[in-house]
Amino acid sequence: MTETGIEFVREPKKADYGLVAVFKDLYGNLWDLLEFNEDHPMMKRFS
Repeated sequence: MTETGIEFVREPKKADYGLVAVFKDLYGNLWDLLEFNEDHPMMKRFS
């Protein structure tokens, strides 16, 4: 996915609390992308 400027460093993997992926942007910064499970307390904060 380098043509969009985003490159996955680690493919998404399942964790106890949801889905986690690590990617790198155009400037070499690392970002964590989290997708919480429906029943996770963090999801209740956004509803």
